[in-house]
Amino acid sequence: MVSLDGMMLSINADERRGCYLEVLAALKQQMDAMLSHYARVLFVRLDIRQHEYSGDNAAMSDFCRKMKKRLGRQYKTSRIAYLWVRELEKAKKQHYHLILMLDGHKVRHPSKVIQMAEEIAAGWDWPRPYTPKNCYYMLERGKPEIYAQAFERGSYLAKERGKGYKAATANNYGRSVIRPCINQGGIRYGEV
Repeated sequence: MVSLDGMMLSINADERRGCYLEVLAALKQQMDAMLSHYARVLFVRLDIRQHEYSGDNAAMSDFCRKMKKRLGRQYKTSRIAYLWVRELEKAKKQHYHLILMLDGHKVRHPSKVIQMAEEIAAGWDWPRPYTPKNCYYMLERGKPEIYAQAFERGSYLAKERGKGYKAATANNYGRSVIRPCINQGGIRYGEV
C-alpha cells in the first residue's frame, strides 16, 4: 500500500525490493489529470521490446510521439497520456513497459491502439509488442474500485527490479505532462 494525495492505494511490487515513488506519483497524476478532462478514460498497458541495447531512450520517445500522432489523427484528440519505464535485466537489451490513457468516449476498446503499436514496431523492425493478459481498464469518474485496480496494475512499472542499468544519458522513465482541468473556482473537474 502507498498513500498518495491522501488516497491509500495497493501496489504490485515485491515488498523486499520496493518501488520508485516518483513513478507511482507520475502514474496517479496522469490518471487524475485525464479523469479531470474526461468522465471515461481508456487505460492500456503494453510491453515494448527492441532487438539491441541502446544507451538512451530516443527510440522510445520517438515511438510515443508517433503513437500520439497516429492516435490523435485516428480519434481526433490531442490529449493522450502515457507513462513508460525502461528495464534491463538478464537480457542484454532494454525493454519498456508502457501505459497509454485516452478519451474513453472516443476509444472504447484497445484493439486499434494495439494494432497501431504493432504497426509502428514492425515498421522499425522491432519485435511485436507484448500485450499482457487483461491489458486494459475503462476508468470512470465516481468508480474508485476500477481506478484502484488500474493503479495497482500500473504500479508494476514502479518496481525497483530491472531499473538503474543504463547509461548516464538514459532515464528510468518518461511521461506525458497532461495538466488537470480546473474550473473557475479552482476545483479540478471530477473531484466534486
